[in-house]
Amino acid sequence: MAKQVVKGTVKQVDASLDKPIDKDAPPTIYGSKLKPEFASAALNLSVDFLRQQQSEANKYLLWNKTTLLGSFTCALLYLVSKSTFPRGSKSVSGFFVQYAYMNTKELITAGIVIVISSSVIFTLLSRVTENVFSKKIDAIVKTEGESVFDVNLNKLSADKVKGSEVLENTQIIVYRDTPIALAAIMENKHLSTEDSLVMGVTTIGARRVYLKSGVMEDLIDWALLRTKDLQYRKHGNGKSMKLLLDVCSFDKDLRDALKKKGFSPIKTFKYEESRVLNSLYGIRRELWGVQFRFEAHKKE
Repeated sequence: MAKQVVKGTVKQVDASLDKPIDKDAPPTIYGSKLKPEFASAALNLSVDFLRQQQSEANKYLLWNKTTLLGSFTCALLYLVSKSTFPRGSKSVSGFFVQYAYMNTKELITAGIVIVISSSVIFTLLSRVTENVFSKKIDAIVKTEGESVFDVNLNKLSADKVKGSEVLENTQIIVYRDTPIALAAIMENKHLSTEDSLVMGVTTIGARRVYLKSGVMEDLIDWALLRTKDLQYRKHGNGKSMKLLLDVCSFDKDLRDALKKKGFSPIKTFKYEESRVLNSLYGIRRELWGVQFRFEAHKKE
């Protein structure tokens, strides 16, 4: 993945995702809001999360029954056209033994056909996913991160964003002086009302090596707490709130993490970004959410 760079005057924390973490750095881990020095890291991590989703989509497509059925169909058609079928077999097992003996070369070639056809199908599908996720990445880059973080990262890196509460809506996890994970939330103004605040998770993820470490669950906890804090500031105690998140049906790790934190699927939509992925492979876009209330402890 090409490194995305924001233009600004503030020195940026290294956001090279293809480099290993500095083992000589102090083994400290902490969370931080979005700051000018993290602008490039925030942009690169949000883009990397989409590339991870693309990789998961490719893996799902490769082992999907539709792909396998297509590959085995190609091999079957080859065998039907090239095989010599035995005659006079007295049992089913005998038929298959004779068939294998008489068509050893054809069976080996059929195996090669399966590999080649799978490779061709996967290459074509990879182009589809590349197109889908490139559009999503371009949308983030063209808005200079504003579509995800609700703030222009170029302006932030130039230290032109002062005292904005929006910066508190992003949580960046830093380990050994390197950003490894982040989450960002943004108010859904179309769904929010005077009595209920609705926030949406615009990006969430971690470097691939840390996905199983529990950091995803920590980021979800942060998003819930931040939503509670925003609700309390706006409406005080006793009001309901919702936290929503779009999830692709093939993203098993994120779905599992959300289940652990009490989220559940609210609605399922067609994957309109690609008819092929939607119709042939059954990929769906799922809206997950949780509704809760914030009750402060009453003083006795």
